Amino acid sequence: MEKYESMTGDLPPSTRIQRGETCVHITFSPTLRDQSAFSSSGIMADFTIHYDVSMEDIIGDVQVYGGYFIHYFAPRGLQPLEKNVVFVIDVSGSMFGTKLQQTKKAMDTILSDLQASDSFNIITFSDTVNIWKAEGSIQATVQNIHSAKNYSTPRLGTDINAALLAAASVLNHSNQEPGKGRGVGQIPLIMFLTDGEPTAGETTPSVILSNIRQALAHRVSLFSLAFGDDADFSLLRRLSLENQGEARRIYEDADAALQLEGLYAEISRPLLADVHLDYLGGWVGASSRAHFPNYFHGSELVVAGKVQPGEQEVGIHLAARGPNGHLLVAHHSEEASNSSQKAFGCPGKPALNVTHFIHRLWAYVTIGELLKARFQAKDTTTRRLLAAKALNLSLEYNFVTPLTSLVVVHLEKTNEEAMTQPSTTAKTSTVTPSSSNRLGLGTGTLCMPTPWLTSPSPIFISCLTVDGDPHFVIHIPHSEEKICFTLDGRPGDLLKLIDDPKAGLHVSGQLLGAPSRPSHKDQTRTYFHIITITSDKPRAYNITISRSSISVQGESTLSLSWNQRALVKKPHLELHVASAALLTLRLGPHLNFFILRHQYRHPSTLQLPHLGFYVVNGSGLSPSARGLMGQFQYTDIRLVTGPSGSYLQKHHGLDVPVVLGKRLLKESPRLLPRWTSCWIVKRSHVERLLGQPYLAYVL
Repeated sequence: MEKYESMTGDLPPSTRIQRGETCVHITFSPTLRDQSAFSSSGIMADFTIHYDVSMEDIIGDVQVYGGYFIHYFAPRGLQPLEKNVVFVIDVSGSMFGTKLQQTKKAMDTILSDLQASDSFNIITFSDTVNIWKAEGSIQATVQNIHSAKNYSTPRLGTDINAALLAAASVLNHSNQEPGKGRGVGQIPLIMFLTDGEPTAGETTPSVILSNIRQALAHRVSLFSLAFGDDADFSLLRRLSLENQGEARRIYEDADAALQLEGLYAEISRPLLADVHLDYLGGWVGASSRAHFPNYFHGSELVVAGKVQPGEQEVGIHLAARGPNGHLLVAHHSEEASNSSQKAFGCPGKPALNVTHFIHRLWAYVTIGELLKARFQAKDTTTRRLLAAKALNLSLEYNFVTPLTSLVVVHLEKTNEEAMTQPSTTAKTSTVTPSSSNRLGLGTGTLCMPTPWLTSPSPIFISCLTVDGDPHFVIHIPHSEEKICFTLDGRPGDLLKLIDDPKAGLHVSGQLLGAPSRPSHKDQTRTYFHIITITSDKPRAYNITISRSSISVQGESTLSLSWNQRALVKKPHLELHVASAALLTLRLGPHLNFFILRHQYRHPSTLQLPHLGFYVVNGSGLSPSARGLMGQFQYTDIRLVTGPSGSYLQKHHGLDVPVVLGKRLLKESPRLLPRWTSCWIVKRSHVERLLGQPYLAYVL
């Protein structure tokens, strides 16, 4: 994918810009000649517009309306601070091949971007840690950069704890040697890249967090990059949030090197450190101070708050550290304004309700802070309280957040409406859990009979799921809790997922063996590579989904490819190949399924293409349904917590112990896998939950 970047003096052809005091109108309409001149395929690119707003005061722009204020802090004309950056790069076995090549390509660009006044070092890690310059960071001279580009040492295993402790040691060592001209007055940064989870050395997340927190002591900003879907993003995010940084995902795609370079560019030019903003004059909230460890070139710090009723002025005091440790101090006062006193928006367009916009922006910023605090909270009560506050704001201001969902609802029209309206109408709404839903789900999701949609595919989270190793997920009725368990299957076995003769439905899945993880040689890993769905009534269909093709057998046989979009409509059957990764299937009015095809563009030895099976609507199943998934459609399961621990209580009185933990789950075809809270059934108790031994489910 190419990029067109629209900037002054470098505009793509057929671009028109109309500027006003409060509005800019940009039109891009390339002619056929313009398009053919770009390439033989025409223009296939992102059209990117870079813009900025004028800020006359170093404090930035402050807007006070209707009892709320928004402060945009983005000072101009500052000289960059020198930095001391340590690159910590995973070179374990899973990084072999394309990932490592992409990382090296990005590092060549990143190292070339270092300033001569900067210091740097490189740490590569796997099951062991290798420090490029053990004596500490060195100056970013041309010779040193050239030497660094040739440094790499691949191994096996992933010792995250030791690698980050080594980075802390390098930075501390550099700061203790002022006579060598390194570290003094420089901003210490760690850029940490990994594609896995801790499998060597210390592997307990809580211990790793504690070790790194003590080693960095809030003096170093840690920026974590999770490369691919297998990285422990939850751990990386917590590591960064607790150490003055951020965590990002690097998607495993052709432009991964560009993603790495782009994320580094965001932190490559620190302008200020230890930014303290004090707000005076009737702030409403827990604290009247905002602190940011760093301010980077090209970024913007945003603070939102409430002011006391009747308060007409907000005072701001700024204190930050600039180049050479110099202290930057500034003051500013801003009076409350009425929306009628200033012009906003474009001429000829409806007037913008500025007060309403400020309220929504305040809510948006506040929700983000609440979700961040919830993620960092260590006790369940605090997490639930913060989640409730964020959820209430999300509903009040109609924001889609991790606590809510966007649901697309198809509206059936009457004949009269069809004559006066377009042929397709849709609406969007934000929904929350309802106690009236028979099957409970995670916060903010629906699990109930839903209308069939072909385009666009809706975002639903299913009630029953099997995906991964194979990992089963069941949603506890009338609650927001999930049960997770992993089945230790045998490669080649054909497992009974749903068996319901009364409803005429049978679903099976065949297992494929995968290599064991280096740190768990005794555990067998299996995935589903073939899913077979057989419907006996009211029409007979046999649907076989493999990783390479889809076969539909009825009165005739139809073969489909994952790589070709298709929509098949037959009596009591609709099948939609929506993309190379998503198949949606409906059998009759009350059975909807998703089948996800997991492909890896550059797979490691531990990553195998496989299938995931999701029951979106299982209300067409009968109460007598059986199978690894079918038995849970109507089973009464309750979660009981007490002094002796937590356990699941099934209808026949059998108690199954569970522990609250995290699992990497893909809860929607449109979303990446994410670490989600789940009540985990240990392997030793899985048969107790199922009520039968493993062999009872083998066909």
